[in-house]
Amino acid sequence: MRIKEWDLLRVVACLSVLLLHTTTFNNQAKGATGNSDLVHFLRILLCYATPTFILLSIIILATIYRNQVPGKFWSKRIQFLILPFLFWGIVDAFVSFYVSENADLSSIIYENIFTGRFVGWFILVILQLYLLYWCMVKFKWNSIIVLPLAVLLYFLQQQFFALPIEFNYENGRFEKLYGTMWLIYFVAAYLIGVHYEKIRPVLKKYRFATIIFTALAALYIWTNFQQGQTDIHSRRMDLVPFVVGMTSMILAYGQLLPHFKIVQIISKYAFMIYLIHWNILNLTVGFYGDAVTSSPLRILLMFTVTLILSIQTAKILSYLPFGKWIVGKVR
Repeated sequence: MRIKEWDLLRVVACLSVLLLHTTTFNNQAKGATGNSDLVHFLRILLCYATPTFILLSIIILATIYRNQVPGKFWSKRIQFLILPFLFWGIVDAFVSFYVSENADLSSIIYENIFTGRFVGWFILVILQLYLLYWCMVKFKWNSIIVLPLAVLLYFLQQQFFALPIEFNYENGRFEKLYGTMWLIYFVAAYLIGVHYEKIRPVLKKYRFATIIFTALAALYIWTNFQQGQTDIHSRRMDLVPFVVGMTSMILAYGQLLPHFKIVQIISKYAFMIYLIHWNILNLTVGFYGDAVTSSPLRILLMFTVTLILSIQTAKILSYLPFGKWIVGKVR
């Protein structure tokens, strides 16, 4: 099942992640200066991308498998989610070991796989949400009960991790891995996916309203930013309206756009771009610091080169006999 606005949403989210991390590495380059408030705020907005990626995964699942899930549901997730996660977690560990001093390779591998230390951590979250959806369909759990409970658990966890207690100080790095931290997006995605045939024309008809809603959501984040909430991460509660707004806006206007070839290509490789780009940036950031002095030009160059290299790396690996288990079905 291929819907063009899904491809567009996947591409926009993927490129937003790449841009966010490009600015992260740009700050490490030689001659980089501190970010202005505007740049810092824009980096916060770009954090919408990972929740959107998670949201889209559940929307697609809820649309396609509305009433039942196939028998090979989990075997495919093991092949095309868990195996790439393990492979690229190990690759990331070797890259980190190569570029770092006094690094312990075995420790990095352990941290990557079991604590989500590398960019592929979102796969662990998606698998938990897949399990919840599978249980809802398999065991006929009533959504009228499950969805409100999911929202309640989300807010309870947010409040719990805000408490100044020792457990939170020691385990804060695991917070992003808990499926409960993303249940609000599961609920939104479930409702959109199950009713997508009805929601799709409504979004198209009232597409201008999605722009207004997204702008107001961004203004809400700006207000919080001005009040001192400057953390750059995707778990911010004030990102939730912005994520829903961006998703709605792209799904609305994506219906009006032609299915551009470039969108299809990037969409096909989006998962791999997500998993590969950090390592390419990590290996090449030193070159840009020496060769390019202008931050905007350096960001543009890093973004473009990393995008191309990520796609080419995935394409080459796909021709290996076991390629589909490390880059998915991209051929």
